[in-house]
Amino acid sequence: MKIVFWSPVHGQTGLTSNILVLSLLSSIVYKKNCLVTQTHFNYNNLEAPLIERNSKSASDYFLDVGIDALVRNFKAERLDRELVENCCINLNNTRLSLLPGTTKTNRESFDYSIGMVIPRIFVAMDQFYDYIFVDTNPGMKELSIRLVQEAELTVINLSQNLEIINLYFKHYDKMIPGKKFFLFGAYDLNSKYNINNIRKKYAGITKANSGVIPYNTAFKDAIIDSRVIEFIKKNLNTNNLSDNHYFISKSLSAAEKILNLTDYKYPWERRSLDAPRE
Repeated sequence: MKIVFWSPVHGQTGLTSNILVLSLLSSIVYKKNCLVTQTHFNYNNLEAPLIERNSKSASDYFLDVGIDALVRNFKAERLDRELVENCCINLNNTRLSLLPGTTKTNRESFDYSIGMVIPRIFVAMDQFYDYIFVDTNPGMKELSIRLVQEAELTVINLSQNLEIINLYFKHYDKMIPGKKFFLFGAYDLNSKYNINNIRKKYAGITKANSGVIPYNTAFKDAIIDSRVIEFIKKNLNTNNLSDNHYFISKSLSAAEKILNLTDYKYPWERRSLDAPRE
């Protein structure tokens, strides 16, 4: 099941931090076997929050793993589980695997060797994971278009800035087929443009197909410190007196809605979290 995270703009919707939270919750809380990866040409901030690399550069650390290695193997032979797992990094007692992005420095080489092959690789890898979470480039770049078209669900990452929401509905909504989920990152409950008012203003955004990831300072610090997994695990059982309870409860709500849209059936009834209403 391929879930593609996409945004109409770069750097304003919290896309990468959103995918980190939701992929981890899907693997830890809902116990699904998940893979998370990104298709950006320039190295982005998906890998670092999950793995502390100390003094090693990204190119050294990910030399024998990641998308580059998977593409090389894909060209040489058919993908099997062992080959895929050898190109991924298993994350700290979770069911989440990380497939690091490219370390190529030549755009033309990236577009040729990765841009054309990656969609086929994700199709082939579907048999090995319950969910593949893909952090893709904003806008309608060629690779993003292909990934969105082939996704079972596209998570549209937006902000509470009405200009960005209007931009999406004016230029992109009809271009994205299939199921969609609207996710508002760095969410501020106290804003005039809270999720309830946004749903009233935009008919395409409903309670079932939208959610929020609240802004949380401690989580932002965890991203910088490469402690995202530790932060999520530590705060899963917080009560409503904790500063992190609202962040976790709303993130869990978004994760559950996304899995519902992919027709995932829960084997148990998830415990209720008495968080403030959205």
